[in-house]
Amino acid sequence: MRILIGTPEQGAHGGPAACEPPFNAELRRLGVEVDEEVFTFGSNPGPVGRTKRVLRTVGRFGDLAASGKYDLIHLNTSFDTLALFRDVPTVRRLQGSGARLFLKFHGSDARLLQTRNPVLRSMSRYLLSRADGIGVLSSEERANFLRGGVPAAKVFQVKNVVAPSVVPGTTQFAQQLQVASDTPLLLFIGRFIPAKGLLDCIKACKLLFDHQQDFLLLCVGDGPALPAAEAEVARLGLASRVRFFGYIPETEAANFYANSTMLLFPTYHYEGFPMVIFNAAAAGLPILTTRIRAAADFLTEPDNCLWVEPKRPDLLADKISKLISDSDLRNQMAENNKALAAQFSAAIVTREYLEIYRAIQ
Repeated sequence: MRILIGTPEQGAHGGPAACEPPFNAELRRLGVEVDEEVFTFGSNPGPVGRTKRVLRTVGRFGDLAASGKYDLIHLNTSFDTLALFRDVPTVRRLQGSGARLFLKFHGSDARLLQTRNPVLRSMSRYLLSRADGIGVLSSEERANFLRGGVPAAKVFQVKNVVAPSVVPGTTQFAQQLQVASDTPLLLFIGRFIPAKGLLDCIKACKLLFDHQQDFLLLCVGDGPALPAAEAEVARLGLASRVRFFGYIPETEAANFYANSTMLLFPTYHYEGFPMVIFNAAAAGLPILTTRIRAAADFLTEPDNCLWVEPKRPDLLADKISKLISDSDLRNQMAENNKALAAQFSAAIVTREYLEIYRAIQ
């Protein structure tokens, strides 16, 4: 079997950039012929830069995909409006290539399946009808596509590869942060967009602060919600309790996962398989998150996490306090989460994909 995989460009941020390279490497280890080609919007600002990027992607990738050399085309993409305008012209180029098409959606906007916009409706129907297999990262998403009329036989719930946690060399993490060694370290890590819940975390920290709870919130990442988050910290007088670190590469982020007390991720974004949550699990980090998509499929309370509600910083503060005060619960979560993460190894996940590939041949 020879596969062409649309893969994130080197240096890209986000889940696909972390989980796809080890998956591709495992395919090759198992003897599969794999070619990779960049298939991403990239980060060019503004519509002109983005359009140029899309056109280059469509042309270069489309030429390869239509060459007739491949048995299967695997596109890493997402099901949203912007991606449609890249994916539809790319898929049109595949007609006559003889290759089967597998779309892996790293997140999906369920509203697009019900849109009344005739252009978007036509484009989405075309894309989904042309796919021989569709990979989604949660049971909720699969149910959404089935309700949208996609045949059950072509929609597969899949996983991302989660790399084993590599604990960095011993560091005096608390000393570097200039806090006491017993200060609870609350980690928020990810893309700073409003729907990820960073402002909820900051507001919850104000409630903890008002109740004289010791803590430090570590905010790792960047994005358009950063100015609002910094302004909220200043408004609430939390400058001594909240720190922003900017974007941290995966190798350095391991230090934050390994040394934090818990992960805070009260997202209400249309996540698929939030790598932040599963990287935290691999590091044995207790988790507070919303009951959304893959998190709801694989985590249980209180074994792996405590569930929180989106846009409810008061409830988030209560759960943080509970977890801070219960070291036994934190320790049990840590052990359970390490065990959970083992099922997302490259060896296990890649073999599951190969079964899907064979099913759609």
